Amino acid sequence: MKNTTNTKEEYKTIFSGLEFALGSDGYDNIQNWLIKGFFAKKSFGTIYGKSGSRKSFLTIDISCAIATSSYWQNYRTQTGAVVYVAAEGQIGISRRVKAWELAHNKKVNQLYILGQSIIISNSSARNALINAVHLLENTNGVKVELIVLDTLARNFEGDENNSDSMGKFIRGCDLVKEATNASVLCVHHSGKDVSKGGRGSSSLNAACDFEFQVTHDSTTGLTTLSNTKQKDAEEAPDLVFNFKPIDLGIMCEDGEPITSLALQAPASLKNNQNGSNHPLLQALRDVFGGSCTRDQLRTYCYPQKEGVPANTTNQNFKRAITTLVDNGHVSIEQKGKIANSNDIITVVDKVAFF
Repeated sequence: MKNTTNTKEEYKTIFSGLEFALGSDGYDNIQNWLIKGFFAKKSFGTIYGKSGSRKSFLTIDISCAIATSSYWQNYRTQTGAVVYVAAEGQIGISRRVKAWELAHNKKVNQLYILGQSIIISNSSARNALINAVHLLENTNGVKVELIVLDTLARNFEGDENNSDSMGKFIRGCDLVKEATNASVLCVHHSGKDVSKGGRGSSSLNAACDFEFQVTHDSTTGLTTLSNTKQKDAEEAPDLVFNFKPIDLGIMCEDGEPITSLALQAPASLKNNQNGSNHPLLQALRDVFGGSCTRDQLRTYCYPQKEGVPANTTNQNFKRAITTLVDNGHVSIEQKGKIANSNDIITVVDKVAFF
């Protein structure tokens, strides 16, 4: 039996109930993003790293940006709710969210934290999660765009090194993704050999639409996010973060202040990367349409934070702009003999502005 459908957007043929696309049809479909260039909509992937690498802190930062319709590192985000399966402890996650709120002066209202594990390969547990997502969407009038499983191990049944067990987990994540039309992000541990990626069967990496590695340098205090796989797009640039302690305004039983970590300044690009993915260029083209004043760009990308010297913030901004000018990505129209807040900064790199 053959049946055809022909619309303005697609031409497909159905044989025996199976739908086939023809040739190159669909090549011009536009990629939709949760965070442009980093996490695609309705995708599956991992953020992995050693214990203490701050992978959960970064995942919380990403989740809060999406849940508050905020830009993440000057990249656009998709407005939506986030369901965070905090299988390793709800209190720790809630404190990290509070630190984010204090650092950004925003309330995170669309981040739903589940303080228990969900065995994704188990149909009953998986369906409970799917039904909960649909119910909270209908009750609160929101769309869940991201589901986080932190960690993969706590939501996994069997041996991670066993391809059959990993296959069941991957299939479970795919079913959740399809049923909720949301992306699924797993926070995962690296193996003994960090260079070989995430722990367990290689079938996980093969199934991922994206994969990111998080590393932390205890000497410098810096945390690096590296894109190790991007299935349908160019790999995102390596970003370097500097988490700072945030006083949560509460005391422990010994009367000492309780703190958590959050980002108070934009990330920098590793190894002086200065191409089209530079955060300042992202802001120029996505927020300001390609041109704005020096003061507008500095205020947006390098907002003054409490406890951070103004001179430090200004110097970081100045160095970033100088790098972009030296590499021909932006031009500056000075309004006087020296730099001032009303200078006009414009994207001139055709590759960077699209």
